Amino acid sequence: MSGDVLRQRAWEIAEQLAEAGGGEARLTVIPDGYRVELRIFRPEDGSPSPEDHLAVLKALALGDRWGHRYSPPSRNNGTARETVWSEVHHNPPTEQGS
Repeated sequence: MSGDVLRQRAWEIAEQLAEAGGGEARLTVIPDGYRVELRIFRPEDGSPSPEDHLAVLKALALGDRWGHRYSPPSRNNGTARETVWSEVHHNPPTEQGS
């Protein structure tokens, strides 16, 4: 896959994640492609709407590999930290997620 096509895929994921997650997605270069990350900010009650959750999952699934990191409030002075990520690769891995 050409670098331009790969970069375009990564930007599409970034745009969809930003729209679905209500934040700014970060795009970084990795050894075999691009990684898109989005910090998730939850409403005061801590729960996302089902539409936002589904839209985030759909955007993540556009990548070749994806995942989620969560750190509970007890570790962060009362604030949960959550990040989702999706990667696109020149040579996609054979297993999904991590």
